[in-house]
Amino acid sequence: MLRNFRKVFKGNQTPMTLVMGIVLVGLVAYLAPSTGSSEAPDNVMARVYGRDVLKRDTDRLISDMVTRMGRQANLEQMLPFLQQRAMGELVGQKLREELAEQHGILVTDPEVRQALEARLRKYPVFTTPEGQLRETIEINAILRENGQSLNQWETEIRGELTLRKLVDQEAAKVPVDEPWLNLENRVRNEKLSLETFTLNPDPTAVADPGDAKLAAFLKEGGARFQVPPRRVIQFVTLDEAFFGSSLAVDDAALKAAYDSKKGQYTELKASHILFKAQTEAEFGAAMKKAEALRPKLASQDFNKVAGELSEDPTAKANNGDLGWFKSASMAKPFVDAALTLKDGEISQPVRTSFGIHLIKLAGKRTKTFEETREELRAQLTGDRFTTKAKERLEQLRKRSGERGDLSAAARNLGLKVQTSQPFLDEPTVVIPGLQNAASVANEAFRLKVGQVSRLQRTGNSFAVFRVQEERPTAVPPLAEIRDRVLTAWKLEEARKVTAKKAMAALESGDLKVLGEAKSQDNTTLTALAELGQHPGIRKAILDTPEGKFTPVLWNPEGQVWVARVKSRTPAEPLNFEKRQALVRDIQRAGSEKLLISELQDLEAKGRLRPGFSSLWGRFGGIWINTEARSSKEDLPEAGDF
Repeated sequence: MLRNFRKVFKGNQTPMTLVMGIVLVGLVAYLAPSTGSSEAPDNVMARVYGRDVLKRDTDRLISDMVTRMGRQANLEQMLPFLQQRAMGELVGQKLREELAEQHGILVTDPEVRQALEARLRKYPVFTTPEGQLRETIEINAILRENGQSLNQWETEIRGELTLRKLVDQEAAKVPVDEPWLNLENRVRNEKLSLETFTLNPDPTAVADPGDAKLAAFLKEGGARFQVPPRRVIQFVTLDEAFFGSSLAVDDAALKAAYDSKKGQYTELKASHILFKAQTEAEFGAAMKKAEALRPKLASQDFNKVAGELSEDPTAKANNGDLGWFKSASMAKPFVDAALTLKDGEISQPVRTSFGIHLIKLAGKRTKTFEETREELRAQLTGDRFTTKAKERLEQLRKRSGERGDLSAAARNLGLKVQTSQPFLDEPTVVIPGLQNAASVANEAFRLKVGQVSRLQRTGNSFAVFRVQEERPTAVPPLAEIRDRVLTAWKLEEARKVTAKKAMAALESGDLKVLGEAKSQDNTTLTALAELGQHPGIRKAILDTPEGKFTPVLWNPEGQVWVARVKSRTPAEPLNFEKRQALVRDIQRAGSEKLLISELQDLEAKGRLRPGFSSLWGRFGGIWINTEARSSKEDLPEAGDF
């Protein structure tokens, strides 16, 4: 067959050349990175070396974060930050999976199952009185009460085992020789007594030298003042002042709002007894306890009994007294039952996700219309502003199009367009005219040049912006970064003055100039934490004889630092066991550094190939879906009792 193929090929070179050319063009087109997202399914938030990050993954992770910190009033404003954090964690997870595959790491199902069982056995709630693990259905029910699942735990454990195997594999590649061992033994176990002095440079004492010197300083600094790509945006903001009296709310609207929200202004004072339950069997047992106890409470002190019997963790301290609380702050079954009670009355058993409650009402009060008038006025005014601002800015977006200039559309709508100075994507960024500039900057770097943003809440305003241009990596002119250059100039001059002052004090022996000494006795370099990890300071302390001063150095806080070594007690020689343990520690620390470096390299290479549908996007790149977003509707409600 091969011989026949060669004959055909020799006799038909032109057609075969044409076919091979078409194949080659198709392959090149397929390999070419694709930055568009049009072919990406809506549920795919990212693709990392062929591994998809799905929307349900990011929503689940964001939900976990919200559960841990509690649902807050500004959740909508926090969502971009939470989504960025969740995306970072999930992309990192996929990168670790890719690195593990490249290293040939395999975690088997039996290994995961064994580790999962070990974790479950750490918590008595997952075991029966006989010490056996509960059924999978029961375990999942318990986990769901805390917003988790067995599948999540399995995924976490698989990741932990993978990382452990990676670290162990890399550790074997770290060669540890005798000098390294001895040095590490000294760092960890040699006892030192030090007398340290620090001096702070004072940049405020340095005068502004003028543009000529700063320009020369900037030129000499070169890459020191180089900045990564910066972006420029057109933006329109709207605040309440823009709409003026059209936001005013009359008394009739206020009264109607009060009547519709009256329940929100009702506060209750109550005590409760809780019998905890998670499974149906436990709920049944808890219900029997509550039903048996309720008749006895008529002749007993409710709060005293709560302190003795309630399974609420706070009951021992407060005897079940919940104090005054808003009805909206408790779970609906609890509030519904409490609202039907008269003062001093005890409820029938009430079921919530925490278990079975008996509730005793101590008081009920409702704020009057007059007490809530201004609060309602602020709420309704804010609601009207939000509605009007969203309508006007959505009109702007619609007229501008996804990639249109904002100027003409804004002019027709009576809106003012502003253009920012070039800015970086950093938490401390300031964009004059925009509140909450950091979140705007972050969003601006997620969009493509020319793209118009979605509506953004920026403090007390709403904004829409368009990414006008991206400035490449460069050293900006002095006019753009004068404040930064001046700050660097002043600090450098102040450091020179401070270092000279310290060296002069050591030469003269007049240590008063250095200020009060700080003594650190019977310590180790490891115990000095960041200071002991500083290569220059660590070497200086190890090399300086007793009774002598170290050279003048700079500590991690940017202070002049000098020390006198008062005494040192040598580390004990290593025996076999300690030597082996120290080698393992050194190798593990070294392997972690190697893996971090490999992961950073993997990420950097992947982000150079951001295609979704290309071969790079499928197997060797990192693509982020900048269009997809989570909304607060995707997240669970947080509740109390």
